[in-house]
Amino acid sequence: MEQNDHHDYGALVGWTSTHVGDRITLRLQSVNKPPPHEHDDVQSQIYLMDRNQAAQLANYLFEMSGHTAPDKRGRGWLSRLFG
Repeated sequence: MEQNDHHDYGALVGWTSTHVGDRITLRLQSVNKPPPHEHDDVQSQIYLMDRNQAAQLANYLFEMSGHTAPDKRGRGWLSRLFG
């Protein structure tokens, strides 16, 4: 892949994701000027990734934000009762 010096900067204002077979599309929306925003100010980028890449991205964001990933099993009834 060729490296270039082009970088897009902006503030993240929205995102959506969808499943496409065994892949995930991640649509990120950003703006690069202060509010108020017009419809045309919102830029979208769409990324296609496999489930492993999505999990790695999620874990990375949890770590960078200082949060921990939610427990996959959820809280049990005993934990909810006494927690």
